[in-house]
Amino acid sequence: SRICSEQRADPGPRCRPSASAPSCWHCGARQCGRRPGVLGAMRRAAGEEEWSDDDDDDDDGAEKSQPAHGLTGEESYRGEPAMDFDTSRADAVLAFKNGIGLGASGGGASTTEPGKEGGTLWTAWSNAASKGVKPVDFGFLMGSAGSKEADMDDSSPVAAQGAGIDVDQDLYAKKRARADVEMPEDALALEQEGEASRGSRSLGAVGPPCPPRRPKEVFFGRVPGEERGESPMDPPVKRTDVFSWMKGASGDAPEEVLRLLREENEYTQASQRHLDPLREILYKEMMGHQKEEDETLLIPHEGGYGYFSRYFIGKSYQVHYRRRKLPEGGWGPDEFVLDENEIAIDPADGSKRPYCSVSGPHPDTTHTLFAYGTDFAGSDSTTMHILPFGVANRETAATSSDARVRALAQIELEDTDGSAHWSPSGDRIYYVCMDSEFRAYKVKSHLLGSEPHGAQDAVIYEENDKKYSVCVCQSSCNRFLIISTASAETSESYLLDLTIPEAGLRRVARRQSGHSYGVDHRNGYLYVLTNKDGVKNSKVCRFPLLSLPDVPLDTWEEVWLPSENIKLDSHCCFLNFMVLEGREKGEPRIFVHNYGEGDASQPPVHRIEFPDAAAHSGRVLTPRGAMAARAVFSVGLTGNNMFATEMLWYTYSSFTVPGITYEYHVASRRHRVLKMDEVPNFDPDLYRAERIKSERRDVPISMVYRKDLHPDGLVGGPFPLLLTGYGAYGCCQDPEFDGNRLSLLDRGMVYVVAHIRGGGELGQEWREAGKSLQVKNRFADFIDVAETLVSLRVTSPSQLCAWGTSSGGLLVTASVNLRPDLFRALLLEVPFTDALNTMADPSIPLTVGEWEEIGNPNEREYFYYMLEYSPYDNIRMEAYPAAFVTASLNDAMVGYWEPLKYVSKLRALKTDNRQVLLQCDFHAGHGATSDRYQSTKESAFQFAFLLDQLGLSKVPLLPRTPTV
Repeated sequence: SRICSEQRADPGPRCRPSASAPSCWHCGARQCGRRPGVLGAMRRAAGEEEWSDDDDDDDDGAEKSQPAHGLTGEESYRGEPAMDFDTSRADAVLAFKNGIGLGASGGGASTTEPGKEGGTLWTAWSNAASKGVKPVDFGFLMGSAGSKEADMDDSSPVAAQGAGIDVDQDLYAKKRARADVEMPEDALALEQEGEASRGSRSLGAVGPPCPPRRPKEVFFGRVPGEERGESPMDPPVKRTDVFSWMKGASGDAPEEVLRLLREENEYTQASQRHLDPLREILYKEMMGHQKEEDETLLIPHEGGYGYFSRYFIGKSYQVHYRRRKLPEGGWGPDEFVLDENEIAIDPADGSKRPYCSVSGPHPDTTHTLFAYGTDFAGSDSTTMHILPFGVANRETAATSSDARVRALAQIELEDTDGSAHWSPSGDRIYYVCMDSEFRAYKVKSHLLGSEPHGAQDAVIYEENDKKYSVCVCQSSCNRFLIISTASAETSESYLLDLTIPEAGLRRVARRQSGHSYGVDHRNGYLYVLTNKDGVKNSKVCRFPLLSLPDVPLDTWEEVWLPSENIKLDSHCCFLNFMVLEGREKGEPRIFVHNYGEGDASQPPVHRIEFPDAAAHSGRVLTPRGAMAARAVFSVGLTGNNMFATEMLWYTYSSFTVPGITYEYHVASRRHRVLKMDEVPNFDPDLYRAERIKSERRDVPISMVYRKDLHPDGLVGGPFPLLLTGYGAYGCCQDPEFDGNRLSLLDRGMVYVVAHIRGGGELGQEWREAGKSLQVKNRFADFIDVAETLVSLRVTSPSQLCAWGTSSGGLLVTASVNLRPDLFRALLLEVPFTDALNTMADPSIPLTVGEWEEIGNPNEREYFYYMLEYSPYDNIRMEAYPAAFVTASLNDAMVGYWEPLKYVSKLRALKTDNRQVLLQCDFHAGHGATSDRYQSTKESAFQFAFLLDQLGLSKVPLLPRTPTV
């Protein structure tokens, strides 16, 4: 169970108010979020005591102690449902589509220990069903009076009461009125230029757009003509979604939706107009931390050339160059390669394209030709081109007097993933194709001189199972093309010897469910990073190249089995050593293995000691006492293209250290700084970063703040705080430097990352504890981190903001549904909010590949489990934090309709007047804008919203030099 903001060490029994007491008997809070009505009716029907509380919808800004709502851990509905989940009007889902937390407890299970089940409202609902209480359709809360889609005869409060359900008439009337127009907090500052109309609002109306509600049946389970998984429910379960129409028939936005998105943008701009001066200030601050004219590190390649790029003042994109390695040492003069700013110009009319992403350049082995890819939509589907070095662009090549150059200019290989690998002779490239759902599924080779659009290209490999995606790389020695196909749990690899491609592919090992492995080559042996034999955090094995194909797993020779607190993520073979990236006790590590060929008196593996990873005192002070703390950082290999080398390059960064690129001499273990990222107007001595753990669930918490503002740690709080997290796919959210973030820190904010389950920070078990039927552990972790920060008085609910991007948006919105009282404002970038509907529809890009990670709601167990947490389906009649939400029209990972549906439903159901804003980028994809200046402006816009919500819009910057 959740405990209130004023926590005690032992949460004790579930926090709920007595029916007679005016306040919560556990926490003493007057408003604990409990409401009469439907929940009370269910409890009365089940013979239980009805919870009592005032229906206080006022948002006076005061802190409210409110327990969490919802189910967590592994609790799910296994077997036959206790009630009919048909949500068509009169036969609706229980209390808001399973009603998680419609009343304040929502059936909260204890989260003190992950995975343990506790008492839930499911029992109350089941008992109510056995006594004849039928679930009521709450669609009337989303309906529109007088509309063709919503008929109140069978879904009105009267009908609900007839079914034995109490509905608060005043709240119902309020929600019906607010379905037309929601008054924002700053409505008085907006000029009233008309009257909102039902459906899509008039452009001059006060308040946000109000799209029409069009109930549509959505099916979960078997659907004729669709691949819905291995064991879909039959007959299927049907539910009603009043905003399903926003997706469009084919996933492309219809004109009505485009108009709605434009209106959302206009409303957002109008409602934030008073922040124009602050945004300009923030933009100047952020640009003041960027070195506009900069040069990347020159990266050597086999064949005697090094490649780098430059940024120029006023130019949005980089310009690529190369230098030739001189026989006497050093590098020759700069040679121009490619200007992304030119590519961003549309040759049709000379205008600047609103989006431009360039992959490459990918030079061939002789450094005569290079391939590069362009994406002008943001969908990550790239068109591949080839040019000779020395030719400025395709337009110049098309008019060349050399017929071969003109032929190269015609090459356009569409729908690729942007990667390209050359044959040793430089006469062909190998590339990966994307299908209509943006899944990498096919590897082809293009022979120069053949049909320029790839119609004659040979298929090297094709993956037909939609759970799997394909990627291609070359072995470190460049001899082999390695084709890997992988799902969330299983992988398989093939090798193509580029010296004899006619020999065809050879499979390394047969696909076995749950077995993941990666491969590299050195001196006639394949070195494999594998999780075979139940080693979840992976080990290194090897076998002779001559053993191919389909080498039996029991013949693999074990090279290194690390200790249990070490997780290995990747490996790379060099001539004299092997490098492995991984983690040790939650911290990123780089290990070096000598193949067992070094000094026998020394262990074969050593760990690189990072020069800047010096720990501080190891304690952080808070108003509630001292806590153990550790230093935080991130590291990663970079620029290691030379196979026969004694040097290793890697980058180091942290919250307080801009990127540093080191050269590491493996034999002597000495470091040399190659490049330090320059950040103007930044003094690292002003900031402090550390890591602590949450109080109940031991979740790692990384934080950074101005230490001159907090000379004694975090004593003196609470402080305004921005909390973020991700927790999916085993990704690690390691601390990295961000100059834009300084604008928050320099106004006294604390920035915090919650390293929740589902991420890979603490190994594979940590990841598995947040996936599939344990996804709800993510939300329990995130809430526990927030509660820890509040209980330590580092922050308070009125000063706590949450930030989530993509799957991090799922994390934040699901957590806020459980504890809306715990946050003041939200920043949601392309949030994955419509999890239940999206994961059931195999026509939506990338959905099938996600089933192993999140689950397939077409199958009964996953349907009921996801129904408990899917953010869009669990929005409640409750006071919610303010929210700034972004969407991208060309997003292939999170459809534009997910943020739009979430915002529309949230506005319709929430009971407060805090702002909910949506900003849609009509020209970008999942990664937002490609223009570096526009990206900074968007950050300034978002941060201005947060600062305004926290009352910090007029707070001056702290000085940027230490005070004596």
